[in-house]
Amino acid sequence: MNRTFTLSLALGAGLMGGLLSRYIAPLPAFAQTQAQREIKAQSFVLVDDKDNIVGTFKPSADRTPTVVLQDRNGRELWRAGVSAKVLSER
Repeated sequence: MNRTFTLSLALGAGLMGGLLSRYIAPLPAFAQTQAQREIKAQSFVLVDDKDNIVGTFKPSADRTPTVVLQDRNGRELWRAGVSAKVLSER
């Protein structure tokens, strides 16, 4: 009888705990109600797992609409954009 009583008491306590937590616990909080549609930044700094700067992705300094990937020393690694010829045809 001792074993049956202990098992019944454990099941009853679990049931009561589950019911009480449903009604006593506060409602969950959500950080945002909508997903962001746009992210704006002047540059993106790429870092490794030790927070060392690996490179920077940013718009170029000249007037043509291009983006540049630079290494940690500021040397250009990659460039993409519209050539001056295409701009003059507009």
